Amino acid sequence: MIARCFAAVLAAMLVGGLGCNGTKMPTSAVDDSTFVHTMVDLERLADDTTLDSLMRDSTRRVILRRHGLTAAELVQAARSMASDPDRAERVWTAISSRRAPGIERRRTNPPATPKAPMHIGTPSRPPGS
Repeated sequence: MIARCFAAVLAAMLVGGLGCNGTKMPTSAVDDSTFVHTMVDLERLADDTTLDSLMRDSTRRVILRRHGLTAAELVQAARSMASDPDRAERVWTAISSRRAPGIERRRTNPPATPKAPMHIGTPSRPPGS
């Protein structure tokens, strides 16, 4: 969930950053590699449907700690990218390319319920048999 929220915040900041020419934007001490690895781990967490909310929250904190970040630092890093859309695009491309092979962007809607199979009756006999 944090990855989805982050993606929306990042996109909004990128659009906002395009309109702020000449305005000093925030900087971040988080290097791009750390940001990419953290976001990939957070996306994997968001995709894991086996965890309850308590385990998900705990795992999120462990991921941030493992990468030496706080949630505020991660948000600040995303905000700093708004001032450099080319850099933000490179970082987001790196995040996308590190997803597990065959895994596309998560669905925003749950999968449709499959239709029940059609009932196949016994074949009818030809008339007169």
